[in-house]
Amino acid sequence: MRTETAIDRVKRDLHGALDNMRADLDRVELLAAALGVFSRPIPDYEPRFLHLPRVPLSAHELGETDARKQ
Repeated sequence: MRTETAIDRVKRDLHGALDNMRADLDRVELLAAALGVFSRPIPDYEPRFLHLPRVPLSAHELGETDARKQ
């Protein structure tokens, strides 16, 4: 009876060690992928807001009436 308990404990410890190893390998895979992405140069940024209307660059106070609209 005592032998089965020791064998069960060893099995449980082995399963735990394998689960930890899988988690570590997943972490290593993720970090390696991140390192591969971060080692490339940053691409040029060209914002393209063609779908947005142009905003006029005029300023006025709130409550001020626009003489052009009257």
